[in-house]
Amino acid sequence: MTTSVPALAELSALVDNSGAHAALRDRLLTTLAADRTPRPDEDRAHRVHRRLRLLAGQLPPVEELFAAPEQLAVVGACAGLVDPPLHMAVINHYLLCLGSVVALADDPAEIGAPWQALATGRTRGVFLVTEVGDASSHLGTRTTARFDPATGEFVLGTPSAGAAKFSSVGGAGVPQAAVVCARVEAGGADRGVFSFVVELTDEAGPLPGVTLSPTVEAPSLPLDYALVRFDGVRVPYRQWLRDGARIDADGGFHDPLDGPDSRLARTLSVGQGLWATLPSAVAAMARQSAVQALRFSAHRRAHGRLAPGTRVLELRNQQHALLGALAESFALTCAARYAQEVWARSRAAASAPRGNGMTFSPWTAVDRPLAVLKAVTVRGAARVTDECRHRCGLAGFLAPNGLDGYHGFADAFETAGGDSQLILLDAGRALAQEDEAGRPAGPPPEPPADRCGWWPSVTRSHEARLRSALRHSVRRAPAGRSGLELWNPLLAPARELGEAYGARLVADAVTDAVAAVRDPRLRDVVEALAALYGAVSARREAGGLLAAGTLEPAAVRALPGVIDGLCDRLLPHLPLLAEALGAPPGVVDVPLGADDYATALLSRLAR
Repeated sequence: MTTSVPALAELSALVDNSGAHAALRDRLLTTLAADRTPRPDEDRAHRVHRRLRLLAGQLPPVEELFAAPEQLAVVGACAGLVDPPLHMAVINHYLLCLGSVVALADDPAEIGAPWQALATGRTRGVFLVTEVGDASSHLGTRTTARFDPATGEFVLGTPSAGAAKFSSVGGAGVPQAAVVCARVEAGGADRGVFSFVVELTDEAGPLPGVTLSPTVEAPSLPLDYALVRFDGVRVPYRQWLRDGARIDADGGFHDPLDGPDSRLARTLSVGQGLWATLPSAVAAMARQSAVQALRFSAHRRAHGRLAPGTRVLELRNQQHALLGALAESFALTCAARYAQEVWARSRAAASAPRGNGMTFSPWTAVDRPLAVLKAVTVRGAARVTDECRHRCGLAGFLAPNGLDGYHGFADAFETAGGDSQLILLDAGRALAQEDEAGRPAGPPPEPPADRCGWWPSVTRSHEARLRSALRHSVRRAPAGRSGLELWNPLLAPARELGEAYGARLVADAVTDAVAAVRDPRLRDVVEALAALYGAVSARREAGGLLAAGTLEPAAVRALPGVIDGLCDRLLPHLPLLAEALGAPPGVVDVPLGADDYATALLSRLAR
């Protein structure tokens, strides 16, 4: 298939979900690409804040931005593609900080000057929820917000070192404000975890009562991190994101929600926006990594004695790895589109999370599909970017080539944005206890594995088998066991079930995307790409699939040959796939993938 304009346009539209916001995407990419050279007199904190303000200048007003929040996915994908650490700042500022205010404040304008500074980007916004002392700190928040009836203010306090908050709040001279999650104490009682808008720093440093630790480095995602503590910081009542709750003049406390778990889930429901948009960013990073690594391998020659001068991409193991990475990046893109659809349905339903089922973490109680999609897409992106790094040899680990930055971002979000391990544990535990979990697993999927419908049938069968097995284990547990006594021996199968559920969500998203392709010649290419994703995934997960009886040994033994055939089908179409799945020309300025890599690298280093 030659690269026809209609086919390229349809595949590009399938990959790029900016739709009506394509003009915004182009504007953001152009702005960021023009500002890619660091200023010599600028430290990291000031550069991030300046670039955040650049983005703010290209975005609609906050009320318009959140009225069509799919724009946030465009912002995240653009920032992540060009500058992964900047995307972390975007997440903090827009999705978590501004998103909390928009979702939980009765009227953001009533907050006054702090809100105006955040909305215009003059102040950098952060989100303070994680506390450093304990695991699952979101379920045991210790930072307190004590209501002072004499002044009508809240007094923010950090009762111990373990309650110190952690986020990217380091760096001197940058004005910052935070949405702080704290436990409200009013009328002598614990009223649950709410959020507050709190000014942290100005150009001179931390404000009174706010203590920032020295900067803590996190090499995977280089920003200025610090621990934050509060000592008697007074927060006006109007900066309480009360979400319909109130405290009367006589001190009476009223919350429309039905308990502390529901309130916690509602406070943390801002995570839905993160989970819905983050997959778009990591999918873009994964696609770019695969495209660059394929271009590099297509030009790079090897001097092994079997065939001196052979291009690296002619080697089967390189094809399996990098075409497999491209196929997985396509699957992550399909999952990213699905995540936005789930979020849109959730917004339309406008139902408050009730907090039911919080066990290992709060996240699946807020939104199970979105939380799981976050977990499996960041894991997939970390796997793709890591594979591409290694398959490019030394070049893959050099900072100017970008792969290390993409991998660091995806790997950091294994923990950030809701711990993926805990999300999958909770998902598996909940799935095993639902009524439909008792459905029969059905027979193992039949070949051929080189068809795009094979892997979705594998994932459905595997999820059903693991559900049935875990449900059976729960029922067989000795009478009277509950809580950790019941679940501690079952943590591994619960996680496996959560992973299988996530794999099925992604596989179904790929199926829907392939079905939407109209051009029959393009469909052949996309079907081969989807089938390769399934075959490579099955080979990677063969142990678990065999153990559950989902696949027979003969099917697993046949997979290398299946992958060979799919690679042969896709190799002639690499120009089309690279053009549609890669970043627009000029956006990602790296030597990797240039026709003459060594010359491009030397030119970059000489700047």
